[in-house]
Amino acid sequence: MLKNSAASFLDKASNWITGFLTSMLTVLSSIGTVGIYTVVTILATYFICADRIYILDQIEHHFPKEWVKKISKNIRKITKLLGGYLKAQVILIVINFILVLIRIICF
Repeated sequence: MLKNSAASFLDKASNWITGFLTSMLTVLSSIGTVGIYTVVTILATYFICADRIYILDQIEHHFPKEWVKKISKNIRKITKLLGGYLKAQVILIVINFILVLIRIICF
């Protein structure tokens, strides 16, 4: 009985260690991928911001004036709506945080 218990314990420990090491290897290998994506995103954002004036000039040059006016008007509207949406989300998050904090403190 002791031999069976020891064998069962060692088998479970071996399975747990194998699973743990496999998951750690997966996490470590994904760090490189996340790093590459982050660096590429930051570089792309920088270059787009650096060439913003050139890009806008090309858009104005290749599209009719009416389209450019409509596009700029719509971009301003979208920016305003997105700002309002983000403000509402922040308010909801703060309210939920306060409610959870009160519940944790009182109970």
